[in-house]
Amino acid sequence: MSHPSRTTRRRFLTGAAATGGAVVLAPQTFALGLASARKAPVFRGGRFADGVICGDPTPTGCTLWSRVTGVEGAGRVELEVATDRAFRRVVQRRQIATSGAANHAVKARLTGLKPYEQYYYRFSTRTGESRVGRLRTALPAGSQQPVRFAFFSCQDYTHGWYNAHEVMAKEDLDFVVCLGDYIYSETYHSVKGTKTAVRDDRIGRSGPNRDIVREALTLSDYRAKYSLYRSDPALQAVHARFPMVMLWDDHEVQDNYAGAEKDGGLPAAKRYGAARKAAARKAFFESMPAFPGSSGQRIYRSLRFGDVVDLVVMDQRSYRQDQPCGDAVVAPCAELEQPRALLGRTQLDAVKQRLGSSTAAWKVLANEVTMMPTRVLGGANYSYDTWSGYPGEREELLGFLRDRAIKDTVFITGDIHTFIAGDVRTAAGETVATEFVGGSITSQSLGETKLDVGGGVVLPGNDANPQTDPGLIDTLRGFNPWVDQADFDHHGYGKVVATPSAFDCQMVRMETIKRRTTKTLPSTGWRYRVARGQQSIKGVNGPPATA
Repeated sequence: MSHPSRTTRRRFLTGAAATGGAVVLAPQTFALGLASARKAPVFRGGRFADGVICGDPTPTGCTLWSRVTGVEGAGRVELEVATDRAFRRVVQRRQIATSGAANHAVKARLTGLKPYEQYYYRFSTRTGESRVGRLRTALPAGSQQPVRFAFFSCQDYTHGWYNAHEVMAKEDLDFVVCLGDYIYSETYHSVKGTKTAVRDDRIGRSGPNRDIVREALTLSDYRAKYSLYRSDPALQAVHARFPMVMLWDDHEVQDNYAGAEKDGGLPAAKRYGAARKAAARKAFFESMPAFPGSSGQRIYRSLRFGDVVDLVVMDQRSYRQDQPCGDAVVAPCAELEQPRALLGRTQLDAVKQRLGSSTAAWKVLANEVTMMPTRVLGGANYSYDTWSGYPGEREELLGFLRDRAIKDTVFITGDIHTFIAGDVRTAAGETVATEFVGGSITSQSLGETKLDVGGGVVLPGNDANPQTDPGLIDTLRGFNPWVDQADFDHHGYGKVVATPSAFDCQMVRMETIKRRTTKTLPSTGWRYRVARGQQSIKGVNGPPATA
């Protein structure tokens, strides 16, 4: 491949920075114990097969990531950042150390950039280069410009094609938010076995869990998962085009685990353990544009985008205690009212402090699991893995919004593989926020699988061609009067344009994931415009609210 800035390579190899004010910080060198690699030469050979990623954009910087494969030992990789795709106007050149201890991942925090400007970046060895990534820094304080972003979750590699990512990569967005389940430690589908897969994932081992084909257990397994998922060109295209704000949910470690419990709140047959969790977390931080930090593996944080959006990112796995009621589809049990942590005191206080002090037009909470309850037949809750299983913290947070009269709050949510739009209400029925739940990118939807709707009723589902009876949706909406719309069958993502006066959210729903196509369903019934001060969206596209 030709190299537009090859004439500057000699100066680059001395480690000298280009002019332009940008500064590259590489805390990876110290966080991962790579000090010895700082003196190693730039790698010769190697490939950047996992693509490139930009993370956590601010008005003056972001974190850049890639991984070099096909090399051994310690060495360095070169990073260039420019204002043009041809790299004729380079603002930064640096070398980043890595080694096998970090799975040869390379990342650095870039600072000193200009607000809301577009830049290009790439990584290289002496003989090879990564694809070119594009980034856009965040809007500065005081800006009233619109903020455009998408949110997605749950991208099981095997169950479908990443058609939604192919569509998303063509959008005009400032950033994307991943709400978790970026990888699945478990493989549930296979092409020849379950016949519900479009491609296979052979990583890990089989075990005693009959509904799991194979699962990741070791560090090498979890590392391989990230590389497998990123072998998909559509996902790589999204990462190369937009900065990402990431958080994890459960499948990055294991389904429905509770991070504060020694046994994960899981039976022994699930093979959860401290070593497995540590391996999963290490692979996550190696593979994402994020650093564990000096205070431990903390991922809850806030990002500001002008005066329009305050994005509050929550961690709903690390500090949670075990789910109540056996985490089953049953009516509320006695232990539901016992105190238990979801966010934990420190994080919950931090979230409340941010919401209480925010002056942004919109307070957006990046939320792993649904805040709206999901009630089914027989008075049962569909899941206690959600906020419904933690009523104490739920009521404290929603009561805080009510008591402080904090309006214009929106929850964006993943996890449940279903599109839902509705109101967030306190236990007393007071509407204090709205919630938009995006369907999964590919993970099996409620209409594609056996669905326990309570009362001993299990619906068969149709993996090849889901067609949930609209009457069932209406029945369940009767049990959940805060819900305006729901789609159990399709996959996709949410797309937002936030302005000082309105929060526009459209659910982008794919026609299918079982064959490669970029066809989407009509947006009718799935566009919402929430005006400032508007607390409820009930009746916007669905049945009107009833007294």
